[in-house]
Amino acid sequence: MSVIGPSCQLPSKDSPGCACAAPKKTGNKVAATASITALAAVACTACCLLPFTLPATLLALAGGSIAMLDHAHGWVTRLAIAAVIAAWLWIAWQRRKTAQPIARRTMALMIAASLLTAAAASWPLLDPLVFKTMGIVKKKAASQSG
Repeated sequence: MSVIGPSCQLPSKDSPGCACAAPKKTGNKVAATASITALAAVACTACCLLPFTLPATLLALAGGSIAMLDHAHGWVTRLAIAAVIAAWLWIAWQRRKTAQPIARRTMALMIAASLLTAAAASWPLLDPLVFKTMGIVKKKAASQSG
């Protein structure tokens, strides 16, 4: 019984060492396994952290959007007033041109748009009353005096 396997031959006269077949390199398999393990760890981390980070991210986005809308209130309200007035003028012009009665749905939507626009335009007057009723106290901004 021979200790030397069939893939291993005795060295030749000119070879510097053993003529056994070199074992197959497993470096690629190890690297692929490590990469897949790392990707799985990242996926698991994202899966576990997402429920914690998503609500905070959405709240920050909502807060920023509300703050931006608060600063845009003036010009957006003026734009809405102009749009409602233009729509009423367009309806009147179409009514006069075609002599057709105005549809009930159109009138209902225009009345709703007019009321909502009037509420938005009068918000600076309604603001203290609404916040007081809800129990919210708005702090006055500290004026900087130099």
